Amino acid sequence: MQFMSRVAAIAPVSTRRPTVAEAAPNPTPEVPSQPMMDYVLASQIGAELSAPINTMQGIVQDFAQTRRISRTQMEDLVAAIESANQIAHHSQQIGRLAEGRLRQSHERIRLDELLHQALRDLTPALQAQGIEFRHNIKPVEIIVDPGLLSSLIDASLSWGRTHGQRLMISLSIKNWPEHGMLVIKATSPAGQPSQEPQADSLNWHLLSHIAQTMGVTLEQKVSANGESRLELEFARTVRVLEGLTALEIDASGDSSFHNGTKPMAGLRILLVSNEPLARAEVAQACRLLSIAVDSVPTVPRARCYMELDMPHLVIIDERLHDDEFDRLVNDAKNIEPNLCFLEIVDNPNAFEISSWMGDNMTRVSREVLRAQLPSVLTLELARVL
Repeated sequence: MQFMSRVAAIAPVSTRRPTVAEAAPNPTPEVPSQPMMDYVLASQIGAELSAPINTMQGIVQDFAQTRRISRTQMEDLVAAIESANQIAHHSQQIGRLAEGRLRQSHERIRLDELLHQALRDLTPALQAQGIEFRHNIKPVEIIVDPGLLSSLIDASLSWGRTHGQRLMISLSIKNWPEHGMLVIKATSPAGQPSQEPQADSLNWHLLSHIAQTMGVTLEQKVSANGESRLELEFARTVRVLEGLTALEIDASGDSSFHNGTKPMAGLRILLVSNEPLARAEVAQACRLLSIAVDSVPTVPRARCYMELDMPHLVIIDERLHDDEFDRLVNDAKNIEPNLCFLEIVDNPNAFEISSWMGDNMTRVSREVLRAQLPSVLTLELARVL
């Protein structure tokens, strides 16, 4: 019975990408478990698997009695297998995301182009379901992981398909803050009952985990009049103001230093320092350049951070620079050769750019951080674009 072998083909195969921990002797601490969330998710997986399994079971029972299978039953069987496969795939994705060890590759991506392609690929399935859709998609460029973004778009469009027969997909940039906004509005035709909210569906769990991993703000609104609305806000949007990128506009009024540089909005910095003044100066410089910065007080904490996600530049306080940090640099360089490093030093006369001095570390004096750090960050981060 060939179709029986297809029923057994739904088991997923686990894969995982390497992290800093695999290149270093010190593994990252395990993420604390959330038993209640695990129970809810396990229950939802079982609930959604029950329908395709019941379909397959009924077809098998009929075949056992009649030794025949109709064309309709074969179509139902194939659909049930595909549904079970999708549930297994979604469950596997959620597991990898919840593990918290997924290393992202941050790239500049035209979200509008990817969304257009996804809609073209999905059009036959939407037409088969009798779903009408319209779209108003404007150019938006963001800095995210390409694989996660593709999964996010697929899960978002799947959300729309389950919430209404008419979809309106719009993509634009908010006035303030200037973040890309993807909105999917699903409605039911007049006279037809509205779809029940599916806030706890497996697809919603997947959508939430992907958005959280990417740093995308996600909101779902379901109204009583049969309209459902999904909003995704992308903080790491490449902003353009009158032909100039956000980085090219210097808050001090002198933008000549930044002329010709590429946009860096959305890039991230990791600061390793326990010194309040240094942390304040770095935070201020990053605000001027619209760059996100995360701070950790120790080198071990920096390793844990980089095992979860790799920044674009690491700033180390000379007072914390030890052998363990040198090992972290070597481990990180093996994974991300273009990763930049900058050291804040006590020497008042220190100012070294790595490309000038033949070293892999740029150094700047603690005393001149406020005056020089924005320009130094601009030089360093321009290399990763």
